[in-house]
Amino acid sequence: MAWPKGVPRKKKIDTEVKPEVTETEVNVEAPKKERKPRATKVIKEKKDEVSYTVDEETVEIRKKLDENTLDPFEVLTNEQIECEFEELTQWMGIIADGTETKAGRYSGSHYPVKGCNQTIWPVLAYIKTDLDKHRAAGYTDKTIYAACINFLSSQINGKKKKYGNLMPYYFSVKENKIIATFVTDDRKNKNFWSEGVIR
Repeated sequence: MAWPKGVPRKKKIDTEVKPEVTETEVNVEAPKKERKPRATKVIKEKKDEVSYTVDEETVEIRKKLDENTLDPFEVLTNEQIECEFEELTQWMGIIADGTETKAGRYSGSHYPVKGCNQTIWPVLAYIKTDLDKHRAAGYTDKTIYAACINFLSSQINGKKKKYGNLMPYYFSVKENKIIATFVTDDRKNKNFWSEGVIR
């Protein structure tokens, strides 16, 4: 129904109670959380200090090994010194064996030499020569050994070398003879016991 003309309208009374702001508004920001510094991982490398105690006897043995070892592919001397192999029975008396003898025996060991047990093979033998005479002439034991190997390598049997091409590797001297380890390119030489191992 429409409002009659000429009758003033009543003002709408706002019954809602609005709270009065008595304090000055203060913009208070929430306190920022303090950032903890990033933990940096510190890796501590603990190096264990290992000290090896080597007795004098071991040092002397190592020194002697170095002194008595030759590079088979490096020529120490071209000289030749006359000598001969000491003949060995197959088992060297360890067990009863026959009277047949040979100049040495193939070794089944692997030595740190290029081509070992593939193109060249190690042989163990005793070499006899007049050590005192050669020492008096100014030769060292190493040179005497190398010159003996040169002499033995030059021995011919028919049209080919008797022992193959020999190259010196290691030696020691005992009871006025040379205990020799050398290499040969002949894997099945009939003058040595056994045969070269292929690895």
